Amino acid sequence: MNSMTLFTMPRMGLENSIRTIEKDSYSRVPMVFHRLTRSSIRYRGFTLIELLVTLAIVAIVAVIAAPSLQNFVLNNRIRSQAGALTTSLMLARTEAITRSTRVVTCPRPVNNTCKCSGTSGIEWESGWHVFVDSDGDKECDSDDSLLEVHGSLDGSETTLHGIGNLKYAVFFNHDGRVQKPDGTLQSGTFVLCDQRGWGSDARAIEVLPTGRIRTLIATDSSVSGCKPPS
Repeated sequence: MNSMTLFTMPRMGLENSIRTIEKDSYSRVPMVFHRLTRSSIRYRGFTLIELLVTLAIVAIVAVIAAPSLQNFVLNNRIRSQAGALTTSLMLARTEAITRSTRVVTCPRPVNNTCKCSGTSGIEWESGWHVFVDSDGDKECDSDDSLLEVHGSLDGSETTLHGIGNLKYAVFFNHDGRVQKPDGTLQSGTFVLCDQRGWGSDARAIEVLPTGRIRTLIATDSSVSGCKPPS
């Protein structure tokens, strides 16, 4: 009974052997690394035809977009110029009220002295300045102050002129009203134009006797006409 002994392999060990054999039965492909050389890299550039087609498309787009871009630049410039004059007039009014004195805005003379340019050859587009004018002589005396100096406007065909009794100077009283030293109330409109002339592309800056200032499209104003370029 004890002469024959049976040896049996554990079930767990048999399964592990089968799995190991199956795992090792797959063939492995060795990984090979190749060094890239200049000859193995392909460079691709533009052909002459592709370059010519691209240049033609760019030229067509530029021709179509040029007028719109020019109008965009001119519109921004004339709005900025109208805003500059409006800002200077508002500064003069504010300073007149604050200082309780007379402040004048007028075109600068050729020699850039602190006074108004006179009654002839008025060119507001050449620049203007704002200064205290307590005695009404349109000059900076020893007791007056220069408040602002604005340079000439951009654009060789830009014109700016005053209509009415604003042609030579604008006087602001201590109460904010627009009034000459002789007591005459001032009112009128400044007309700002560029090479496109009068119409929706021009601007009109209206000044009321009360000192109120507003900027209008030229066609919304009762005035008309652009000053010929000097």
